[in-house]
Amino acid sequence: MRLPYVGSYVGPTRASRRMSWFLLFLAGVALTVTLYFVKTHAQSAKRDVRILTRAIAAEDAAIRVLRAELAYLESPTRLSELNEQHLSLTPIRPDQERAVSAIEQMFPLADAQISEDGQ
Repeated sequence: MRLPYVGSYVGPTRASRRMSWFLLFLAGVALTVTLYFVKTHAQSAKRDVRILTRAIAAEDAAIRVLRAELAYLESPTRLSELNEQHLSLTPIRPDQERAVSAIEQMFPLADAQISEDGQ
């Protein structure tokens, strides 16, 4: 049985409906492929972050070790023991201090001798 003619709209033809479904299918495939690539990129970025986090933790541990070694090497008790063993240095006494003019008299500069000689 055929429906009566109601107006000028006939409705989508079979070919246009097939084309619409095909375009929707292609859009779905494109979205699926895009989602796959985004997911893969996010996973690799997370892996890179984990690797960098481990590297930073290792560098922080190395920095802590170096700071501890430096604190040991610069400790005043250790330095005074090394001084006593190898150098036997004593603190400067006030009578050992000199003024700049006294040092210049004790050790004249070579430039001053040359200018006095006229050469």
